[in-house]
Amino acid sequence: MSYPIRYIDDQKEFDQVVGALKGQPWVGFDTEFVGEKTFIPVLCLLQIVYEQGIFLVDTLSVKNLDAFLVVLEDPGTLKITHAGDNDYRILNILFGTVPVNLFDTQIAAGFVGYNYPAGFGKIVERELGVSLSKSHTVADWAARPIDERALNYAVEDVKYLPGLHKKLTGKLERKHRSTWAKEESRKWENPDFYTADPYKEAISSDFIYQLDRREQVFLLRIYAWRRQRALEVNLPKEQILQGKYVSAILRALKDGPGAIRANRTLPESAWKKFQPEWEKLFKSPITAEEKAILDSLPGAPPDDPEMEWHYELLYHFVKKQCLDHEISAALLFPRGDFNKLKSGHPDFDMSILDGWRANLLGPELVQWLKSGQPLKIEWLPEGGCKIH
Repeated sequence: MSYPIRYIDDQKEFDQVVGALKGQPWVGFDTEFVGEKTFIPVLCLLQIVYEQGIFLVDTLSVKNLDAFLVVLEDPGTLKITHAGDNDYRILNILFGTVPVNLFDTQIAAGFVGYNYPAGFGKIVERELGVSLSKSHTVADWAARPIDERALNYAVEDVKYLPGLHKKLTGKLERKHRSTWAKEESRKWENPDFYTADPYKEAISSDFIYQLDRREQVFLLRIYAWRRQRALEVNLPKEQILQGKYVSAILRALKDGPGAIRANRTLPESAWKKFQPEWEKLFKSPITAEEKAILDSLPGAPPDDPEMEWHYELLYHFVKKQCLDHEISAALLFPRGDFNKLKSGHPDFDMSILDGWRANLLGPELVQWLKSGQPLKIEWLPEGGCKIH
């Protein structure tokens, strides 16, 4: 379908024309942003498609997006995206928006036989018979004026969303999986999805298990400090302090003030500026919150080949269920989440094994995954084996 295209770089024009989207049965959208130079990404372009046309909104000129945010939060309007995770995240970071009534073509494709995450171009080509240009996937969206070829690419990012929605919805309905796709997209409707845990970097690191309690406290604090400092000056965390230096700083602080100066691997610009703050982080008494976080950590994962085999076998059962039902295993149970389950990591969310996943896997396999009890294999005299 051909859509009239309107470029908008004026606030009054935006409020007028985008305000007309309120009450539409559906809108599709995408965003282009620059995130590598600042802690808070810079939203550069907003592309919107609806039944009557496409809007390309210059968000460096149009600062107030309320007319569109109202649509995102309207349960009566379906929002169509492809890989909407980053789009919803940046809009939440910048405006606190929590969307409702969502359809994501990447998620939908994972339920109808595509590998997850499948690229937009691949799905468009297979479902709509259109080959997309890839020449401006890494365009400088902050540059003005925007290159005309980059704008054409931005149009393609939303032009085919309505057609994909129609095709994929039909396939989901035939497979009776429409509710599954909606359930999976609903994670973006939960405000908790956008909550940043300042301690996540520390507790997700295997390094924390190699430390004593005082050192663990410092690890929690320095990662939280780095994030807060990056937020205050709006620079990437790695520009504040590269993560590869954290262990060296910890070792030096244990050996006293002179050890940091003597460590030639640490950049002088960093330790001269921040050493007093690091020493305070290291010496301050543990708080009740920090104690609770560290007490909740499991012990270091044991070297248990039998349990390793047990979980790997279960994961193959999961993949076989996915193959039989033409659902991407990476959508049902991402390998990173599976590794957290296998290691007993506190970050693992057990609710991931509920809902549509439980329906697909079946109660026995879900129970095996949740219980952590080792499987037993009985080799049968006539050949084969029984697993229980």
